[in-house]
Amino acid sequence: MQLFQTAFTLLGAGLVSAHVSLISPCVRYTPYCTSCPELPSGQSLDYSINSPIGTHESTSQPLCKYTTPYATPAVTWKAGSTVEVKFREHAAVHGGGHCQFALSYDGGESFVVIHDELRYCFTGGPSSSNKAAQLSYSIALPQDLPSGDKVVFAWAWNNNQGNREFYMNCADVAIEGSGSSFTGPKLLVANYGPDSPFIPEFNGDYDTGIDLFNSRPMITVSGSGGYSGGGMAANSTGGAYSGDQQPSYDSVASTAAPTLPDTSSNYGPTSSAPASYEAPSSAPPAAYSGSAAGASDYAASAAPVYRARVASIPASPAPAKCK
Repeated sequence: MQLFQTAFTLLGAGLVSAHVSLISPCVRYTPYCTSCPELPSGQSLDYSINSPIGTHESTSQPLCKYTTPYATPAVTWKAGSTVEVKFREHAAVHGGGHCQFALSYDGGESFVVIHDELRYCFTGGPSSSNKAAQLSYSIALPQDLPSGDKVVFAWAWNNNQGNREFYMNCADVAIEGSGSSFTGPKLLVANYGPDSPFIPEFNGDYDTGIDLFNSRPMITVSGSGGYSGGGMAANSTGGAYSGDQQPSYDSVASTAAPTLPDTSSNYGPTSSAPASYEAPSSAPPAAYSGSAAGASDYAASAAPVYRARVASIPASPAPAKCK
């Protein structure tokens, strides 16, 4: 009996170590960081923090995984600065896929995307491997973000291969900024229940799902909470979208394999409506209002294909001190 329990424990440990989770900033209830805020009363550490929150067939957890925030921010960021986000080294990345990084000023009801890593998140290029080539990303925070001490920072991921899953972790952060509002794409929530947009396995086509990302509506969030907008798509040419490292989504031949200096997109504020982008290796992002969005919210559009480098990383780490 003891042998069976030991084997079951080891098997469970192996299962929960699969997939991916953020380690810095400290996300809600992770056991893999030694400098997180104190757990809220009645909550417990999540040793399955790497697991998805749903598939296209069903949802297993709410957006963010957990809706009760830490009492204090895990970190304080300054608008206009560049921050580094890190993922656990013990990760199974399912050939990469599409990652979005977003902020919420209303407790997780709506998310505006500030950074994209599309097609090759974690892999840096075409890959069928579960081993990551990249587990940290530098994100330029828009200059005109509003201040807030209860801002929610979110990472969301739709994987390239395997079950059609949706991953999301959230960290409670404080933002020191000077803006009153910020406009950007609305977080796309796909493969999260049967009523959400569907992104199939890539099967070598890294443009899979890019039409949904290209057509995410633009929203405006304010420091006082809530959002407005949701009309024109993020790839609209109806205005110039200003900000750091402003990208544009021009496609390259799918047979070519250029070396790109950066595979990311950063999104900055705008005083006008939507925008056009220029991106080295990703397409535009979007924000999400708190419940699964229907496919009708997203229109199709042309999408680019990019190629980048693939490296390798070490395997299994111990709990780290988060920054």
